[in-house]
Order: sequence, then structure tokens, then C-alpha cells
Amino acid sequence: MELFASNETVSTLEQALSDRTDVASIAMQLELAWYLRQRDGQRALRMCEVIEQLLATYQLNAGEQKKIQARLQLIRAENYWLTTNFDNARQQIDMALQLFSDIADHPGLADTHWLAAQIEADAGEIQLQQQQLALCMVQAELAQDKIRYEIANACIARQNVLRMHHPDEEQWVRHFESLSIYQNQGLLTWVFDFLGVQAGQYSDFATATTQLILATEAAANSGQITRAIVISANICYSLAGLRDTEGSLKWGQHALQLARQKDWPISLGISLTQTADAFRKIDQLDSAKELLNEALQTLHNVTESRSYVIALRSLADIALAQLEFHNAYNYFKRLENHPVAKLQQDFQCIALRGQAQALLHLNQIDAALEAAQTALTIANANNYPDYQIASLWALADIFSAHPELCSAKLNQGVSSLHFLLQAVEIGEKIQDYAISDKLYARIAAEYATLADFSNAYAYSLLAFSSREKSLNIDVKNSAIALQLRLQTEKAISESEHHKAIVEEQQRRATILEQANETLCVLGTIGQEITTQLQLDNIYQVISHHVNALLDVTHFSIFLLDSTGSILTLTYGMEAGKRLPQHQFSVDDQIYYSSRCIRERREILVDNFETINAAAQLPDTLKMESLLFSPLIVANRIIGVMTMQSRRKRAYGEREQLIFRTLCSYSAIALDNAHAYSQLMDARNQLVDQEKMAALGSLVAGVAHEMNTPIGNSLLIASTISERTKTLSSLIENQSLKRTELLDYLDNVKEGSKLILNGLTTAATMLSSFKQVAVDRNTEHKRQFNLRTTCQDIAASIRNRITNSGHELQLLIPDDIEMKSYPGPLGQVVTNMIENALLHAFADRSHGHMIIAAERYGTDQIRLQFSDDGNGISEKNIGHIFEPFFSTRFGQGGSGLGLSISYNIITSILHGQLNVKSKEGEGTCFTMLLPIEAPDMKD
Repeated sequence: MELFASNETVSTLEQALSDRTDVASIAMQLELAWYLRQRDGQRALRMCEVIEQLLATYQLNAGEQKKIQARLQLIRAENYWLTTNFDNARQQIDMALQLFSDIADHPGLADTHWLAAQIEADAGEIQLQQQQLALCMVQAELAQDKIRYEIANACIARQNVLRMHHPDEEQWVRHFESLSIYQNQGLLTWVFDFLGVQAGQYSDFATATTQLILATEAAANSGQITRAIVISANICYSLAGLRDTEGSLKWGQHALQLARQKDWPISLGISLTQTADAFRKIDQLDSAKELLNEALQTLHNVTESRSYVIALRSLADIALAQLEFHNAYNYFKRLENHPVAKLQQDFQCIALRGQAQALLHLNQIDAALEAAQTALTIANANNYPDYQIASLWALADIFSAHPELCSAKLNQGVSSLHFLLQAVEIGEKIQDYAISDKLYARIAAEYATLADFSNAYAYSLLAFSSREKSLNIDVKNSAIALQLRLQTEKAISESEHHKAIVEEQQRRATILEQANETLCVLGTIGQEITTQLQLDNIYQVISHHVNALLDVTHFSIFLLDSTGSILTLTYGMEAGKRLPQHQFSVDDQIYYSSRCIRERREILVDNFETINAAAQLPDTLKMESLLFSPLIVANRIIGVMTMQSRRKRAYGEREQLIFRTLCSYSAIALDNAHAYSQLMDARNQLVDQEKMAALGSLVAGVAHEMNTPIGNSLLIASTISERTKTLSSLIENQSLKRTELLDYLDNVKEGSKLILNGLTTAATMLSSFKQVAVDRNTEHKRQFNLRTTCQDIAASIRNRITNSGHELQLLIPDDIEMKSYPGPLGQVVTNMIENALLHAFADRSHGHMIIAAERYGTDQIRLQFSDDGNGISEKNIGHIFEPFFSTRFGQGGSGLGLSISYNIITSILHGQLNVKSKEGEGTCFTMLLPIEAPDMKD
């Protein structure tokens, strides 16, 4: 990951990412968020939140987690820095340093120190800034990252050349000029910025402007928006030095516009200050003062910053120029006492020199003299030539105004001329320094006052020469400014041309992307359409999407009959109203739909003047644009689809493509629906046949089961009837014996018992048969405890289980409360137990059954009934829930128990029933039931 990336890199990243939110995209999203931190800070912060959500979803190793978290903290720290929330920014920096240190991430540490340096610079902690930049270079060197190393190096060099005549200055210039061949826009920003600032320090405004324009272009392209603002403001100041008022104001306006868009206090404050200085240079003092007051107001939360100090100094100079001496003195005094100015001797010189000039006009001569002398002492100690000359001039003004008072303070013979000559001497020692014609003229006047006309004349000539030289420089600068403006306008023109090309490419890419998106949408729509199997559903889905994608007032679908000769309007909507069914012949020459079938092609009519009014369906609106398309499947035409609009030329190439695609999907769906309808008819016939076969099997089974008890009952009943007739005859003949009567009674008693048992068995069989259809209206929903309910069910059938030699175990927590239908649930559990006793433990004893329950999620319970019995064979397990299916017809099985259970669970209890079994290894029925069942509807 780079410290700064070009706009092209960002664009490529965005295209690669699209809407991906998988684990593989986390690194790409982080990189994009990092590069957007100044381009679009709010979006970068939102992306940080998304990345953190992804980190919570996907498990990464500890090292990757720390690396990502640290980078997220840097992004947030930069946002805090730009909005001047330095304390929060430093907290994020400290956490990022710790995380990067834990994993020895040297590029990450370099970036952290770099950002810390920018924070300290704006906070006015220049020494801390230099320390952080040095640490950045150390980490970049460990990472073997030349770009990061040289960016920090250029920043240090730039800071140092702000104080003129640094011993390494020439070496730096040569070094950074050699780096200008690099293509990295982030590095070029600082290389050109250094070269521009260095040239500007020596009033080489032409070179400064050229280099700074290159710097601002590189800054804008590498996402360094704060630098772009500051450099644009510096260009404004530099062009003012070239007397290019128009160009200066244009760049000042550009800097302010960019700064106001971002609303970053320090960036806005700097641009306001630099633009104000440019106004001051062209003597627009009121405008300059207005901008500086706004700058101080903007920077009111960061009064400790260097930007605030610079604005304060400029405001003091303007007050002095406008002869507002009280205000000027107060501003210069505030500047002297400012914490940042106290640490920088150049600001001390400026503040004291300004106080001296203000105090002179306030007639406080002693204080003025002391301030000027202190300023000169500091300038001499630090070898500040410009400030030495300014301080000497101030002393000269004081001595010129009050020579008698000042001579008493200093050695006799000291005069204003003495200080002016010292200023000239210092200026002559500076290479390429242009001594002001005003200084020479002032010396000439002093000599003339002393009647030394020879020297007065000599310095007048020097003043004239300097003025002429200055005029030549102004002319030269004007020519350079004009040349620069032409070059800039040419570059802007070329840039706009390239921008237009890029915009055209982006427009084409957008069209292509929209086409791809449309295809994706159509693909999704196609899946939705073709998955429908009911005609009404297909019509609704097609109509919905046609209306959503296209301008449609009238939409109709016509289908061919089986003979292919008649078209029927099976679905039509116009202006929100359903159209009645309508039929006409394919050979009809009036209707476009018939023509579309005959010619097997699309028909577009986009002007009502060419439309035959008779071609409109009866009782429909007049349309301006009509599009008809045949519905073709495997070269078979099954119908026509049409959309129509009341707007002329409503359907261009894109609309036709969309409609053509929808027609293809619709044809497939309609053909599938027709095939499905035929299949369902055939299936229903098969189901009816299967039901009849199953019913025959059931009847045979039931008849077989009932034949024995009813046959026995009939036999016994007929026997009793015969015996009764015999008994009646004996009674009538009065020949009945006691033994015969007793024997008859025993036979009747035994026969009655057998008849009762047989009829009871038959009644039970009929009762089970009646339970196939569950009567919902007789069930009542109520709150109940699952464990208690299952215990009651087990208790009701416990004797039969025990007598059969088997065991039932309940594993149900006592805290499961349900609001459902306990009656049907009890019937299911009973059927499960009965089924196990009949099938699972046939011909064996010591069977073990378990009813277990547990919570499943927040709103369901999982109820399981398992046995260790015979299991279910693979061929039968798929049929056990079918009505009338049984492997023990004629042996007590009716084939109804599990079917009834499945019906109850799915329709009444609104749950799910599954079975797992293997022959010889037992069976497990699993029921997923809602804790609160929905209310039953009729």
C-alpha cells in the first residue's frame, strides 16, 4: 500500500471492487479507504465501518487483524487532523503505532510518523514535526521504500529553506531536481513544492510559479488535497510577486474555492492568509484585511498553530501600512508573545521590528528604539539578512525623526545614515540580492541634508539604476507572467481536452456498465419468469417487469390455439385496467398481431399517423408507439406480445432489446406452463388411478381385517339363533332340562363375549379410517407445558407398553412452554408409540423408546421420537407418510397412523416432520415445531 496513489489507481480499485463484500475484498476496501482519506473523507470513514463489520464476520489471523485495525486508526486520525481535533488524532496515532510495532510493519510505521508530523506542524510543534519526519525516514529506510523516504526528506528540506541560506540548500536543490524524473505523483508533489518554495525565498517568482503549478497538479492527482490548497495559495502569492494581478486572483480564488468545499479549518486559514498577502502586494489592503480577519476567525480553535501566527503577522503589517498604529502595535505584541513565535527567532524579529515602527508613530521613542535594537540583535545572531536590513531601516527611521534623543542613548555621531549604510553593506554581501531603490534614495537624501552632494549624487545614480533595474525586472516578470499564463492556459486546455476524452471514455464505460447491469437485471427477471408454472403468475410477473423497465400504457399477450389459426387475448392491461378476452384469426389482415405471426418478426410502429385505426382493439386507447414481438420457442410460434405507449417514438434500440429479451423469457415460461398443465392433467389421472388402486388395497385389507371378527360374530350369532330356536321348542314341548338350559346360557354368554370383541375390533378399524381427514375446527389453541403433556400421554398408554415388555423414556426439560394444540400433538405422539409397538418391536421384547425435546433457535422446539427396533427398509422409507401405506395389512396395520401424524404436524401445528432409519438399527422421527403455532383458519 502506497502513502499516496494516483487518481487512475483509485479508479482501477473502485472498478475492481464493485459491490464485493467478501473476505477477499477486505484488503482492497482498506486500500481504497486509505486513498480516499482526503479525496472523500466521509466515504472513507463509512468504508472503515464496513471493513470492521467484515472483520467481525470473517476470521483473519492476528497479524492481519492488527495490520488492518492500525490502518483504520490512521484513516480516522487523518480525519481528526483535518478537522483540527488534534487530541483525538494523537490518540489514534498512538494506538496505530502500537499495533504496527507489534507486527514490525515498517511501511505502516513510516505512514504513522508521517501523519504525526503533519499534525504537529499544524499544531505549531515544529520541533516535534521534525522528529516525526526523521522517524518516518528511519522506518522507510527499514522498509526499503525510497518513495516514502524521499517524501519525508523533501518535507524536512522545505521546512528548513523557509529560513534562508541553509548550509545544505544547494545540495538539496540538486538532489530534488534529480528526483523530478520520477513518475510517482505523491513524491513529485513534495519535490516540486520544495523547489518552488526555495525559489520563492529568493524572489525568483517565475521559477517558483512554474514549480508550484507542477506541484499542485501532482497533489491533486495523488489525493493530497490539503497540499493542493496550500500550493494553490502559494501560487497566488508568487504571481502577485510577478505583478500578474489577474493570474494571482485566479489562483487565490481557486485555493479558496477548494478549501471552502472541504471545510478544513487550517487549509482554509492558509488559503485565506496567502490570498490576503497577494492582495497586500497589489495594494488591495481592505480586501486583504477582510480575508485575514476571516482567517483568524476560521483558526480560532487552533490559535497555537503556525497558520494562525502567519495570519496574525500579515494583519499586523496591514494595520501598519494603513497607519493604524495602535492596532498594529497590539497585533505585533500578540505575535511576539505567541508560543509558536517564541520558538522561532524569525517571528521575533518581525514582531519587534513592527512594534518599533508602530511605537515610533505613537511617539514612544525609547520603547521603539529598544524594540528595533532587540530585533537587530536577534537578526545578527541568526544571520537573517532580510530581517537585519528591516531592523536597520527601522532604526534609521527612529533616528531620522528624533536624532537628538537617540544620540543621547547611543554613541555620539551615530545617525540614521549610519544604519542605512549598514543595510546597504549587508545587502551587497548577499548574492543576487536587489537593494531597493528606496534605500538608495533615502541615503542620497541623508547625504544631501549633510551637504555632501557628491555622495548624494552617487547614491541618486544608484537609486536611479536600481529603479531602472527594478522596472526591467517588473517588465521581465510581466513577460514571464504572460508566458506562464499562456503555458497554464495551454496546459488547462490540454487538460480539459484530456478530461473530455476521459469523460467520453467514462460515458462509454457507463453505457457499457448500464448495459451489463441491464443484462444482469434481465437475467434475474428471466429466472423469475421462467420459474413460474401457473399462467396467472407468469402474466403478473411479466407485466410488472415490463412496466418497471419501459414506458408502457398498453400491454397484451396473445396465444395461438392448438390449430395455430386463432389468436386469443389471454392477458391485457391498459392504463391499469384489465382488458376483456378477444379472439381473431391469424389470417386477419387488420391486426398487427396477426401480421406479426404471419411474418414471424418484430413490428414497430412509432407514429400514430401511420397507424390504421381499425388495427386497435375494441374499446382501447389510441397509441403513438406500438411494438409487437412473436413468442417463439424452438422455432415454434406460440403467440405474440405487445407493448404500446401514448408517446411518440417511445421505443429505441435499448427498449427494443429489453422487450425482445423479455419476450424470449416469456415464450419459454408460457410454453413451460402449457407443458406443466398437460403434465399435471396426466399426473392427476395417475394420482386418481393410484388412489383407486390404494383404495382397492385398503378395502381389501380392511375387508380382510374385518372379515374375521364380523364373520365370527355372524357365525356365533347364527349359532345362538339356532340354539335359541331349539330352546324355544323344548320350552313349548315342556321337555327342557336344567342341564340343557345351563348349557344354553353358557354358550350364549361366551358367544356374546366373542361377538362384542369382534364388533369392537371392527369399530376401532372404522374409527381409524375416519381420522384420515383431520377436523381442524374442533381443535383449541392454548398454553401448555410440553413435559407435562407428554407425561400424560405416556401415562395413558403405559400399561400397554409395560405389558408388551417394552420401555418408554422421557428426556424433556420442564421449562418448555408452548402455545399450540395439545390434542393433535398428543395424537401424533400416541401414533408414534403405537407404530413402534406394532412395527418396530414386532416379534421381539425389551424394546426401548425415547421422547426427547430441546429448544431450537428462539421460536422453535425440536421434538424427537426414537426407538431401537427393526428400522425401515430403504424401499419403504419414502412411502411411510402416504395414506393407506402399511407393511402389516391384515396384521393390525391400517396404513393411516403416520399419514395422520404428518397431516397434523404440517397443517395444524405448522411444523416439519422428518425420519431417519436404517433397517435393523432403529428409527428416529424429528419434529420441528413453533413454540407458538399460528391460529387455524377455515
